[in-house]
Amino acid sequence: MKNWLKIILSMMFLFGLAVAAVVVVAIIFNIAFIWIFVSILIIDFLMAFWIFFSKRRYEVKLSWIIFVIFIPFIGLCAYIFFGRKYHFSNKRTIYYEAINKNEYQQFQEDNLANLTKINILSPHFTRTFELLNHKAEKPVYGNSAVEILPNGTIAFYHILSDLQKAKKYILLTYFIIADGELFEAFAEIIKERLKAGVKVYLIYDHVGSYFKISEKSLRKLKKIGVKMYKFLPIITPFLNGNANYRNHRKDVIIDGKIGYTGGINLSDLYVNQSAKFGLFHDVQLRIEGDGVRALEVIFADDWYFASKQRERISELENDIFTKKDHHQTNNTLVQIFNDYPSFSESLNRDVYISLINNAKKRIWLSTPYFIAPGELILALKTAAQAGIDVRLTIPGLTDKIFVLDITKTYCKELLAAGVKIYEMNNVFCHNKIAIFDDEIAIVGTCNLDYRSFFSDHQTTAIIYDKEVVKTFLTRWEWDYNHAILWREWPIKYKPLKYRAGLQCLKLVSPIL
Repeated sequence: MKNWLKIILSMMFLFGLAVAAVVVVAIIFNIAFIWIFVSILIIDFLMAFWIFFSKRRYEVKLSWIIFVIFIPFIGLCAYIFFGRKYHFSNKRTIYYEAINKNEYQQFQEDNLANLTKINILSPHFTRTFELLNHKAEKPVYGNSAVEILPNGTIAFYHILSDLQKAKKYILLTYFIIADGELFEAFAEIIKERLKAGVKVYLIYDHVGSYFKISEKSLRKLKKIGVKMYKFLPIITPFLNGNANYRNHRKDVIIDGKIGYTGGINLSDLYVNQSAKFGLFHDVQLRIEGDGVRALEVIFADDWYFASKQRERISELENDIFTKKDHHQTNNTLVQIFNDYPSFSESLNRDVYISLINNAKKRIWLSTPYFIAPGELILALKTAAQAGIDVRLTIPGLTDKIFVLDITKTYCKELLAAGVKIYEMNNVFCHNKIAIFDDEIAIVGTCNLDYRSFFSDHQTTAIIYDKEVVKTFLTRWEWDYNHAILWREWPIKYKPLKYRAGLQCLKLVSPIL
């Protein structure tokens, strides 16, 4: 059955259950419909009080309260299915902490040496790296080479080429895998590698790929020998409380020696083979050396979770987590971390704020969705008012209705504070990247919005290398030359009704 048809039938089923319940109550208890409606409103208000006293960010609580009260019953159902607390497995937590601590301890000597190097050269940024050391036990890896790939076409040229050279194992995590020319090329290479004895493991997000990949293509991968799991599968028509919390990673690991992360999914859209958006602007990071181990730790945790704590990737592949024989001459420093759903905490948010607060010269950010928490906006405003070159690049096209204009409402106070806002000219700019001064670059899967910070599983790489940043600047300059620099807030020219509607949507934007 087609996925879109499943969704429609599931919605009809759930709505039918609700109507049937109201009818049954009315018949059994002989209660007028108005009293049933009043009862629903009372339940909505009680739920609003429950949300109010829950432990979560105030703006998220406000958004859910507005939604539950002003859209009776539907808002209540939405909260039950999408707004409840994320449930971690104790087994998963214990397993992840064990493998993460073991990795941290193995590289403790190198980690301390790398931190010392950063402290000597850039003492103002040391705190950010130490934050991830102490809070998440993430080491700073040396003996690594990184290359920032400026678009999907170049990225997949490298990925497919590296996949063809795999000798032992391939680990893949994708938010989106989609049917198309790219998928067929990928599948052929995977088939050839499997015949050569390479083992392939794939995790794909069920929601992200739901309308994109056919059951036929998934069966094809299974048939040729790919070991694969859906991440948090949605079983319609019933949804569990974790339905809203997705795996947003786009990570690739080849033999533990080469790794990729960034914003580029396995889809024709990302290599400009789709007419929907034309040029699709994004970045992927290629890593060689010790830094790849951080991606293996993340994949091991995801695999254990996706297999429902039945399989440990380290038991399926003995070479995972072993030290590889490679030496990188340029010795870029890289710290890679993963972030989980949380109602209040976010490593990505903390890292960005730390880097913003400590930058002295430059803060350049690029994101497809800017629906940021207040503390991040305040940090950017303060930096701009202090004379730092703060720039934010947003897309000229978007894949989500109203989200681009909601993004622009969040940019209004940044513009007033002196932040330079660049809007890519008729381009879907899907980057999740940043530069701080001349030393630090960020490439990852995390957008600058509430969903990415607090609801999704993310991977982020912090790169410390002046030469890498210097080459990366060329990409940013190209963007600025093909973007519109705001001189004033463009939304002010929209009709009054539209602007009022946007403000209403902004009230609930933290839960979008």
